[in-house]
Amino acid sequence: MKTMKNVMLASLFVLSVSAFANNEKVTTKDGNVTITQENETIAVSVLNTENAAYKLFIYSEDGTLVFKGKLGSNASIGKAFDFQTAQKGIYTFKLVTNAGETFVKDIKI
Repeated sequence: MKTMKNVMLASLFVLSVSAFANNEKVTTKDGNVTITQENETIAVSVLNTENAAYKLFIYSEDGTLVFKGKLGSNASIGKAFDFQTAQKGIYTFKLVTNAGETFVKDIKI
């Protein structure tokens, strides 16, 4: 389990470094949640060391819920979103664990 955790941490680090090299915008909160933006594509990934169950909510600028879904509880989880045809503006990404932890980030599209 410890080896898998180290491999996942290394993978997340490589992803973050390569994203910076490609001029992508990367935001990391508490070292577990990473949101990567490349043009109109947003990728959300979680290094889930505690195997918590994550739900993701995405709200438009006016507060309308545009996505609600479960990401799961695997050690590494994620999802990508294509905002190419979405209305331009600020979208709020909110991740909530089954333990009540909340991660919120606004992304400008």
